[in-house]
Formats: sequence, C-alpha cells, structure tokens
Amino acid sequence: MKVSMFCCGCSLHTGCLIIGALQLIGSCIITLTFTGILCSSFIQDEVDEYCSEENIKPEYEEFCNDDPILALKIFYGYYLAIGLVYLIIGSLLVHGARSKNPRLLLPWIVISGLSMVFKIIIIILYAATNGPQAFLGCFISILLILCISGYFLLVVHSYRKELRENGNQQGYKN
Repeated sequence: MKVSMFCCGCSLHTGCLIIGALQLIGSCIITLTFTGILCSSFIQDEVDEYCSEENIKPEYEEFCNDDPILALKIFYGYYLAIGLVYLIIGSLLVHGARSKNPRLLLPWIVISGLSMVFKIIIIILYAATNGPQAFLGCFISILLILCISGYFLLVVHSYRKELRENGNQQGYKN
C-alpha cells in the first residue's frame, strides 16, 4: 500500500519532516523528563511516600521489602533509553528526508512497526488480565494511536519507496 501525499496536500517529503519533528519533540520531552527524574530526589520521595510504615498498602508490601529504589531506577532508566532510541531514529528520519537518503528512513520504519506490534500485544495482555471492561475503556484511545501511527508509517514507507523508485539524485545506493 502506498500514499502519494501527506495530509492537507503536503508532499511525502514534507510529511516525513513533520513526522520527524514531532518525534524529536516528543522524544526530547521524554528524555529530559526521565533524566530529571533519575537525577533528582523524586525516586527517594516516592519510596518514602509509598513505603513508609503509616502509608504502606498491602499491594506495595512486596515491592517495599525488595529494593524499591533500584527497581524504580531500572523502570525510569528503561523509559530514558526508549526516549534516546526515539531521539536517534527521529534524527535519522529528518536527516534521511532532508538528504533524500532512503536507507536512513528504514530504522524509523522498523522501530515504528515493532512499536505498533508491541502496542497490540499490550492491549491483548491488558484485556486478558483485567477483563473486557478494562479493554473497552482503553480500546478507543489505543485504536486512535494505532491509526495515527499506522498512517505515519505508511507515509514514511511511501516516501522511502518513492526515493528508491526515482533513483535518488544524491548517489546513494538503494
């Protein structure tokens, strides 16, 4: 499947630049947020709040008895790493679109496709563990996210295909 234009009549080239810019903005926000969390006293404050003798709930006991600070650092570090990966592939997307190099668009296509598959798996697991009511509650928002992500993936893939078919004036091998 291939599209010939981005929304509002923009070219695929412009669409890739817009998608890359949106990704760079989002990944910068994610990266800065989780860097701030890891460098601040936020984790210690969270552990103090949820694991204090007077506030501890039964569902937090096992978490608080292990090493909660390490667990939270790993959790927030994971999201920091995701933000950095998206920052890199967003940069590759913008640079690939600007330089008309189809090879630089491929990492964004692969990571975005895998991300969509993981979102679908998470929806299925969430529904299986929390019941159909919980599934219906998040279904519309997830469906909207998947439609937008799928359209963006289709735009970038179409632009890459267009570059490969046109023989790319920059001399890059397809």
